[in-house]
Amino acid sequence: MLFTDVTQYAVLGLVLLLGLVLGLLIAPKGAKWRRLYESERDAHATYRTETDAKWREREALTTNRDAYVRDLENENARLKAERPA
Repeated sequence: MLFTDVTQYAVLGLVLLLGLVLGLLIAPKGAKWRRLYESERDAHATYRTETDAKWREREALTTNRDAYVRDLENENARLKAERPA
C-alpha cells in the first residue's frame, strides 16, 4: 500500500499545501487571462456590430432592388400597352 502511516499522510498534506502556496505566489493573479478575455469580448462586439450593419445594408439593397424591379415591370407594361399592334 502506498500510504501506511499517519506521518506519511501528514507529509503528503504539507507537500500539497506547499505546492498550492507556491502556485499562488507564482501565478500572475489572472491579469493575463482577464486581458485575453476583454480583448476577445471587444473583438466579438466589433464583429457583431459590423455584421449587423452589413445585414441592414443588405436588407436596404434588397428593398431598393425590389422597388426598382417593380418600377421596371410597370414601365414595361405601360410601354407594351402604348405599342401599336
